[in-house]
Amino acid sequence: MTFTYLNDAALEEVRRAAIDLGFADEQNRLALAAGISRAFVDAFTTGGTGVAKLLTLTSRMNGTRVLLSGEVPLQTWLNNAILLSAGTEEELVFRRALEIVSVDGIAPPTTSPSDAPAAAPTDAAELPRTDGELEITIVEDDTLDVGFLHDGARVSRSVAKLLVPRHFGGVPSTLPRGVPDVGLGTGWLLAPGLLITNFHVMNARLAREPAASDVDFEHQAKVTEVVFDYYRTDSEVCSVPSEGCVAFDRELDYAILRLPTGSVPRQPMRLRDAPIIKPRANPLRERVNVLQHPAGDPMRLGFRNNFVVAGTGDRLSYLTDTAGGSSGSPICDDAWFVAALHRGFQTIPGQPMSVWGKTIRQENYGTPITAILDHLGRTRPDLLEEVASSQGAPK
Repeated sequence: MTFTYLNDAALEEVRRAAIDLGFADEQNRLALAAGISRAFVDAFTTGGTGVAKLLTLTSRMNGTRVLLSGEVPLQTWLNNAILLSAGTEEELVFRRALEIVSVDGIAPPTTSPSDAPAAAPTDAAELPRTDGELEITIVEDDTLDVGFLHDGARVSRSVAKLLVPRHFGGVPSTLPRGVPDVGLGTGWLLAPGLLITNFHVMNARLAREPAASDVDFEHQAKVTEVVFDYYRTDSEVCSVPSEGCVAFDRELDYAILRLPTGSVPRQPMRLRDAPIIKPRANPLRERVNVLQHPAGDPMRLGFRNNFVVAGTGDRLSYLTDTAGGSSGSPICDDAWFVAALHRGFQTIPGQPMSVWGKTIRQENYGTPITAILDHLGRTRPDLLEEVASSQGAPK
């Protein structure tokens, strides 16, 4: 069966939205292709009309899982389309398509942009959409102590980019020219020798691919590369091999890797001992901070507009003005205690929200760290003790 990210109906919706916005003209086509391999784009946009070039390129991107460089052309193209279509009805089509394409998007892989909203309502779906109606509580002094920056820089040393070599039938997968076929994600230190990420990061499969077998999952976990200190493309990094997965749960979407003893001389992240609780009806007030390696890029920090929408013992959801997610990232409070493990994103249905004049169309969500610790207490009390012994004063 030929691989594609989007089914025929979904691809047609994306193409129609692009054509309706005039994206088939040369300037827009170049803007949409920004960040995609020039050789790849040129190979499929020679000759024909602008519309023909757009159809050919989108078809080829839809059938190209990844380039040798590790980039996913369709994902980059959709992110660019979201920026260019901001404020239009078509923006929602591109966002829904990205949700289907991205491994951490919640939309089922067999859906189309027009029917994806029914997949799972967001916590933000029932909130007012404008600044005038949306209730936001701001404390008297909204500034932060400069120590917030120093602490964030220190905490960032405990966050890593993950490279997960994909295996099929017990054999490492390769791209053309023998380039390793890897999945990407973010992970962070739970204890001196333990790193946590998402189960789906270690599974290293796309939405339309079957789940990794137990054997392949085990192989992938044992050869995962953990890269610390990747702040810029020219950073001097600290690369550590994984020794394997010691605990995981599909439902909570977490996996814990064992790292070699003494290989990472840095402190684990501090953990909250209670989840962030916020009923949906309460005003937006608390914000979270997310250290992440989106698409395997150098570390980025998402903060300040990331208002918590809803918080329970099972789920934490928050607004974001970015497209796409960063699987396995720590979701931190303003004291840099980890509140949750980021696991996915979804598009807010209907009209976009406006927070302080900024349009918000996406909601991210994660598993509260307390839910993961509770699960460890029931299934791996030895690991829970290892984590607990490395923590300072609880939050």
